Parts: sequence; structure tokens; C-alpha cells
Amino acid sequence: MISVPLPLFATFVLVFVFVRFVTARDMAMLAHRLFALLIASYCLQSFLLVLRWGYEQSAVALPIAIIAPVLPMLAYLAFATLMNGTKRSITLSIVVLALTWTSFVVVPEIYDLIIIATYLGYGGLLLSRAARGADVLSFSPIVKTQGILFAMRLIGAGLIASALTDVFIIADFIRNGGDHVGLVITFVQTGFILLIGTASSVAKSAPIDDDPSPTLIDSTDADQAIVNRIETIFTTEGLHKSEDLSLRKLARRLGIPDRQVSNAINRVCGLNVSQFVNDFRIKGACEMLRQTDANILEVSLAAGFASKSNFNREFQRVMGQTPSAWRKSNGGNL
Repeated sequence: MISVPLPLFATFVLVFVFVRFVTARDMAMLAHRLFALLIASYCLQSFLLVLRWGYEQSAVALPIAIIAPVLPMLAYLAFATLMNGTKRSITLSIVVLALTWTSFVVVPEIYDLIIIATYLGYGGLLLSRAARGADVLSFSPIVKTQGILFAMRLIGAGLIASALTDVFIIADFIRNGGDHVGLVITFVQTGFILLIGTASSVAKSAPIDDDPSPTLIDSTDADQAIVNRIETIFTTEGLHKSEDLSLRKLARRLGIPDRQVSNAINRVCGLNVSQFVNDFRIKGACEMLRQTDANILEVSLAAGFASKSNFNREFQRVMGQTPSAWRKSNGGNL
């Protein structure tokens, strides 16, 4: 049996990621607390796997089995708390966890299969939710939705990959007596730990907005009235400039359900909420670029963007050129 220095090193890296995450994020947010707990749980599981397969300590098999179904549940709930139906998601996840642990006691011979199904289920849920686009993240600040969607896809794919790895391990035990388990766990566990670390980083940033615009559907007068109200609020109150603006906050300001807001924007403008808000921010940025001598960073922050890179990407999407090029071609102050 090989020693397992690589997963142990990756565990130390993940501990560093955990410390950095906790110190850099607002732990008052439930989503952040759950993600921090997820990272901590993976630290513990990784260390236990090192003991189990690197140093043949069979005594840790029980805690590994207990932790196994907790990980995909935490991964899902960390994102589900940013969506509608949070209480229902938490309740159902706790029920699933209780039933999974019960199966370990009652029918331990099929526990591995249940764990595989759990990882596949939660991984599939994350991917299906992410496929709905930015509007599914009602409680997320709009400036962060694309980064969070990307992290959801990473974690969802990772959970499914972990389930498929378990299938391979079971097959290896049946055919070869588990001769390759240590090697497989060494590389797969290390890779998944690094994936968790990557997801914790990209969730804070915003990759290129590849979320497709909704198909334009015939709108109603009520839809147009909602969009008009939003534009009035943005113009008079500057609500679109708030970094903490989310679909839920916008819906509460209007006094109508989240879905009604997103559907109205989808039907009238053919955009999701994130794109609609950013389009409005870009309009304000264009005025600043034309009328002031503020630099690009100052313009991006004043317009409501969290970073210059995100501003540049969105400006390119909306206007078809960089902010600097647009300012030069439109007679702005250089």
C-alpha cells in the first residue's frame, strides 16, 4: 500500500482555504457558514482517508461512513440558501440524511450504493438549478450571481465524479480485492479537494456571463408596468448601484413576488435580471465616461460593479467595445 503524501498536502492546502474563507467572508450569511462547514468537513474526511488508505487504520472507517452523506448535503444547501424554498430544502435534506444513516444501521450491505445515489442526486440538483440561470439565485447579490453559478456547476460535476469514483472502487473490490483503491483515492480525493478550493474562490468573483438571455415572449401591459416601475426606481433612487441588490430585495421594494419580477423582465426585455440591472448600470457608466474625467475603476465602482474586470466584460457585452475605446469614440474626457 502506498503512503499518501499528496492528499495530506492537499488537506493542508484546504485548511488554508478554510481559514482564508472564514476571515474574508461575512459569516453572518447562512450560505457562507454552510460552505465553511463544507470545507471543514472535507478537511476532516481527507485526513481520515489518509489514515485509512495511506496507513491502513481501519478504525476510522466508521467516521468516514458517517461523514460521507453529510458532504453532498452541505454542498447543496450552501447554494440552496440563496434560492427560494430554503426551509423546505433544509428540511428535506435533514430527512434524507437521517434515512441514509438509518440504512447504515439497518442494511449496511447497500450503504455504499445509497451514498452513490446521494452524491448523484445532489450533484444533479446543483447542475439542474444552475442551468436555470442567474434568476434562480433570488437572495444572491446580482454582482455575484455568475460566479456562484460557476461554482455550482463545479461542485455539481465534482459530486457526480465522486459518485462514479465510488462505482469504480466497488468494482475494483469485486474484481481485484481493492488493489487499486489507495491509488484512486490518492488522486481523486486530491482533485476534489482542489475543486472545492477553486469553487470557494470563484464564487466571490464573476466569470464571463455565459448565461443565455431568455427567449423573448409576448409581454403584457402588467409586465411593462413592472419594468417601468423598476426603471423609475433605478433612475430616482439609484437602487441599481447597490452591490447588495438581489432579486429578492428588488421584489420586496416593488411589493410583488420574485418570479413576477423576473418574468416581467424576461418577457419585456428578453434579459435575465442580472443582465437587465447591468445594462442599466452600463448606461450610467456611459454618462460618466462622456461627461467626467474619472478613470475606469472609479466609473465601474460608481456604476455599481464589484470589480473593474466584471465591468469591462459587461461593458463589452452591452456596448460591443471596451470602456476606454467607447470613451475615445464618443468624445469623452480622456
